[in-house]
Amino acid sequence: MKGTLKVDAKNPEGTIRSLFARWLKEGKLSAILTPAYSATGIATVALVSNPEKLAEAAPLLPAMGVNAASIVAEIARDASANAKVGLFLRPCELRAVVELMKLKQIAPDSLVLIGADCAGTYKAAGFRNVRGKDDDFDNKHVREQSGYADNVNFRMACQMCEYAKPLVFDLNVGFVGMDTGKELWIEAATDKGKALLEGIELNAQDEPDKRKKALEGLSAARKAKTAKRIEELDKAMMGPEKLVEYFSDCLNCHNCMKVCPVCYCRECFFDSDTFQRDIGEHVRVSLRKGATRMPSETLLFHLTRMNHMMASCVQCGICEDSCPVTIGLATLFKKVSQNAQKEFDYVSGRNLEEPLPLTTFRESEFLKVGEE
Repeated sequence: MKGTLKVDAKNPEGTIRSLFARWLKEGKLSAILTPAYSATGIATVALVSNPEKLAEAAPLLPAMGVNAASIVAEIARDASANAKVGLFLRPCELRAVVELMKLKQIAPDSLVLIGADCAGTYKAAGFRNVRGKDDDFDNKHVREQSGYADNVNFRMACQMCEYAKPLVFDLNVGFVGMDTGKELWIEAATDKGKALLEGIELNAQDEPDKRKKALEGLSAARKAKTAKRIEELDKAMMGPEKLVEYFSDCLNCHNCMKVCPVCYCRECFFDSDTFQRDIGEHVRVSLRKGATRMPSETLLFHLTRMNHMMASCVQCGICEDSCPVTIGLATLFKKVSQNAQKEFDYVSGRNLEEPLPLTTFRESEFLKVGEE
């Protein structure tokens, strides 16, 4: 089931809130996890169950402070027979949800994946200054991005993201390539999605060519920018000395690990007793080396994390946004994860049925490295 839904040109976000209200009132959903504004105007995420509270919801909010898949992992570790929660999330967030489902960290039965196009977001920190007092900022953003205009103020990960449309969804709400905010493209991919559209009148049609071309053009532009950024990265960190320099500002705060949506270990090796040295051990290490940089093991932490995350990384860039010394992690993880996933012919979050590379054994893999 798919087609266009006419909306108020001045308020596409209001149309989506109306859909939310309908689904909650009709009992099709128990609650909806959606981008929202806090009472003080902070860009956040909210779980809304009361239709009267939907004024706080900002489904097309162009700012991202957390990958909401991390929240889903906390609230949906186990399925509930009494709840059905709609996840109104951006493409990178849905990709992370899919990866966590495959990693058995999220139970899918109580969830409905409701995607939304995303042409780019600002950092949540400081977004109030970007938005100013313009209450219509979100709708203007949609109208501008429906035709796609590059924005160098977007988060770096967004500037390199080629997936403006979700890869996996039960229902998707699209605006890229549509008529300047006057209509939305609604597409149900599963029975869960079709159930939400019961009683809603759509103008049934195939996906408009204008939309396809807009999505393809956006993807091509982002891939070109990614290639340029990776070329610059290679120059900045090629070789052991430059690699050490690239991470030299690291404070070992582990923020990047803590906010990563697919870094799901309950206890990290780097927070374990292995690294809880007493003063005597620190002195022994210092004596052996002559001098020890403190905090220690920062490079080992980043190299281990890259090795751990590269197959499931969804390139959301939240790691870079959380770094207090602004290490360029978004481009680095884009490069590492793209290379790793290419070797496995895998795209993180592309398909719920696609097996995870590191849990699947294939005799024919990496013959150029091993035996013929």
